Amino acid sequence: MKIKRIKGRKRAAALIGVFLIVVAGIGIITLGGVAVDNPFTVSDRSTDTPTTSESEGTTDEGATPADEENAATPPPTTVESDPKPSDDHVEDRTGVNFVPGVENFNVSTEVFDESSPDVEDGFVTPGEHRLLRFDMIIYNMGDADAELGRPENRPDLFEYSESHGHAHLKGFNNYILLDESGERTGAVRKQTFCLRDLYQTRSTASSSPQFDCEYQGISAGWADEYDASLPGQYIVIDDLPDGEYTLQATTNAAGTINETCDGDNTVRVDLSINNDTVTVHTPQSHYVRPSAC
Repeated sequence: MKIKRIKGRKRAAALIGVFLIVVAGIGIITLGGVAVDNPFTVSDRSTDTPTTSESEGTTDEGATPADEENAATPPPTTVESDPKPSDDHVEDRTGVNFVPGVENFNVSTEVFDESSPDVEDGFVTPGEHRLLRFDMIIYNMGDADAELGRPENRPDLFEYSESHGHAHLKGFNNYILLDESGERTGAVRKQTFCLRDLYQTRSTASSSPQFDCEYQGISAGWADEYDASLPGQYIVIDDLPDGEYTLQATTNAAGTINETCDGDNTVRVDLSINNDTVTVHTPQSHYVRPSAC
């Protein structure tokens, strides 16, 4: 649009009119949500100081029907590149919403004896094993805390780890390795975890962690991360030939915790395995965290 120059009073009146039009066009957008009751909220909230704790997995098992659905329908992907991005931009946060991320892949050959924590917890059998290790990140991008409470109050959800001295949430994450044709290989793991607040991802979230392995959960705007070096944080690939594969990682796989959205609970990464080298083909912006529903 072209605007002609206006002199004197006519110019001032025109400018005032433009200003009023602009002001009138500005609206106020209010974002709000409806709180969702969490069935795992425990009333005897303690004042325990959060502590740093390991996270581990259980023995490899076959996948569930949910895994079949996840394998058939790839989730949406994010446009972010920061490996630990903030979720300040997310507008739809009603309730709890878990979103996974994976990174830092490596292959190692390790020997486990019968006294190893991995053997005691049933992750592997004694002997030498070839492992695909990686970090697993769980973001709570919702506006409600995922509060599970004390494991002793929910024996149906938790099992105790003798080797690590605390309880784990059963089968929370599933890891499946698919071959180049999209078929499942024998590399599968259902994994249990201690859910806790590890780092803040949203500037408006609580600045202090609320949850640890004694009183478990993940706060809104916080994330939990399980480093590749931890016991059980891997898939056993003993007999897997070198080649092209896709790692499929699903969080809250059994639907243990009610979420407002479970369509973004799975992330997939295409990678090549060659001896002890892993080459990731999927851009990091697509697999550190997929987009919210």
